Amino acid sequence: MLARIRISVPDRPGSLGRVATSLGTAGADIAQVEVLEAEAGRALDDVHVVVRDLDHLDHLGTVLAGVPGVTVVGLQHPAPPTNGHAELELVAQVLAQPGRSLQTLVDGAPGAIGAHWAGVLGYDQDGMPTGVVATSAGCPGEDALPLTAPLRVSAPAVPDAAGAALVPVGAALGLAVVRDTGPPFHRSELWRLEQVGRIVGTATATVRGLPQQAPSA
Repeated sequence: MLARIRISVPDRPGSLGRVATSLGTAGADIAQVEVLEAEAGRALDDVHVVVRDLDHLDHLGTVLAGVPGVTVVGLQHPAPPTNGHAELELVAQVLAQPGRSLQTLVDGAPGAIGAHWAGVLGYDQDGMPTGVVATSAGCPGEDALPLTAPLRVSAPAVPDAAGAALVPVGAALGLAVVRDTGPPFHRSELWRLEQVGRIVGTATATVRGLPQQAPSA
């Protein structure tokens, strides 16, 4: 099964080689490595690996934590898609059925971005939440959503979650996606979600008669 390990490593030659050697010795195959950022002498990487089971994934985390200079930021299974087209496919599905765009969005967003569940919140003219519009399967309840978070691109705190992301969907809706386990949302993931929200917001506004421009942060 495919899993993701997010690691921070020294940004110098040989760092990823030591990681790859450690993973191979521990019986894991690397499917893909994505460099998220490199600054201040460190690099943040997502390593997608094929593992036998969750115990094997936990073992890999322990192995990598023992490699000098490596910090394990988070382990995630299932891993998000690696082909780079998941967000585009989600947008296509939403636009294909604009009459149920919100439910399609909330159902498909977790799988597209690598999260466990999602919800859509309604917002007033001041950009403050008014209630829950839709939820996906797996949502533990409306109270678990960031019901006090203002409508802007952000990573709000959600109790008992590893990370959450919130992006505007037009001026009156916000999409919140939540990871129960795994790494927190990186700014690159927030950016990708923001683009989805912009496109879906336009389609949603056309159907629902809502304003198309979100309030400025």
